[in-house]
Amino acid sequence: MKETQSLSIGRETLLSVGSKAIMAAIGFGGFLLFANWLGPTVWGDYKTAVAAAFVLVQVPAGVGLALRKRVSEVDSDPSGYLGVGLIVHLGFSAMVVAAFLLLRPFAADYFGSVELAFGVVAITVALGLFDITNRFYAGIGYPAKASWVDGARSVLTFGFQLGFVLLSLSAFGLTLGLAVATLLTGVFSLVLAKVTPSMPTVHSAQRVYDFARFSVPNSLLKNLYDSADVLIVKWVAGSTAVGFYSAGAQLAMPAAMFAGSIRDALTVKSSGLSSVGEGVRADLANAVSYAGLIAVPLFFGSLAMPTEIIVTLLSGSFRGAAPALVGLTLYQLFNVYRLPFEATIEGTDRPNLIFRVNVGTLLVHLPLAVVLGLEYQLVGVITATVVAEATRVVAYQYVAHTDYGGVVLTRPILDQFVAGAVMCLAVFGVERFVFPVTGWPWLVVDVAIGAAVYFLVLLAVSPHFRETLRHTLPMLEPRESAP
Repeated sequence: MKETQSLSIGRETLLSVGSKAIMAAIGFGGFLLFANWLGPTVWGDYKTAVAAAFVLVQVPAGVGLALRKRVSEVDSDPSGYLGVGLIVHLGFSAMVVAAFLLLRPFAADYFGSVELAFGVVAITVALGLFDITNRFYAGIGYPAKASWVDGARSVLTFGFQLGFVLLSLSAFGLTLGLAVATLLTGVFSLVLAKVTPSMPTVHSAQRVYDFARFSVPNSLLKNLYDSADVLIVKWVAGSTAVGFYSAGAQLAMPAAMFAGSIRDALTVKSSGLSSVGEGVRADLANAVSYAGLIAVPLFFGSLAMPTEIIVTLLSGSFRGAAPALVGLTLYQLFNVYRLPFEATIEGTDRPNLIFRVNVGTLLVHLPLAVVLGLEYQLVGVITATVVAEATRVVAYQYVAHTDYGGVVLTRPILDQFVAGAVMCLAVFGVERFVFPVTGWPWLVVDVAIGAAVYFLVLLAVSPHFRETLRHTLPMLEPRESAP
């Protein structure tokens, strides 16, 4: 078990980025392959099953967050906390299986078959175990390695799904592939942790409950918030608009990759620092400074050539998804800045603050999405989501002002926006006058030019970025000459 208060957030983040990239690539590639291969109906059946499982699994997922917090505290007893997590998971899994047996006819009717209904149960049980063991593994001081186990889960999921689909198991094969891969990596996380679970004490159970009573409803609220847009778009604009929304969301997803890597390490380190009475503001400010490192260029890139990106990556039938791409990359730009605040708040044992902010954000989002959606359909719903996410970030800045020594707005954030704006102008000009996008090769060229411009400008205008690279990448550290 590592000393969590001395974790290097920069190194842990850098080590995690590769796994996040693998997950993003596998997820996008699987979406393109299976959706085109099996058709929208089968793909829709699978996504419905996964959505149902993700709603159900929020109870063990919230307990997993509580475990990560408790075992990351200095001088904690990890074996007792692991015992709490496994007991909760076993009890919850038994309840899910019993409910399936009791409601099987209704579940089969809703999902279309008994097999798919069983697939929901299988995913829920497997994902519950994974959330417990993988977050436990991260909490004892290995957030980067836990992230790589999650990356391995994505690879195994794709492999199992491909095999089961080749066996003509269709949507059930997709659900079964996800369940099997998740179960295997959940067990693997437990093996890697090298901690033998023990019967929990009343104290350890109470400590988990004190955190989980907020982290579980937080997980449920977050899941509702993430799912509401699709449901409202379906209601106000129909299935085609949902397809446009999903395409934009899928392409905007990599924006959160780097910030997600920062969050895992920051949560663990903040917990370690807080447990010994040390301050967390410096790490919070540094994490906020670089949370948007990838989200900023993705937003400005989508602003420069939204239609070209959509049509080239998908097809002309998705042309209407261009506004969704711009709107959802803007949403992700706000979304990534909330992650360091939530990580710090979780690490300093204050999940009640996250709960209150989540409730407030949902109260802004739902009525605004309905009103704007009825008037402006897809664009209205996305606008409501952007406004709600911006409101959330403002709320967390207020928390930072009252509880963590002041609002967190740093020079590196401004530098990234300057680099992004320059990149946007450069890509817009290159695409219009030098290399118009007429297919994949030219899209790759224009994206590469944009990335080069962004990082070169950032290196030029940001001394903090240059210094961070030197400290994060050992090969860039200046070497002392021999006497």
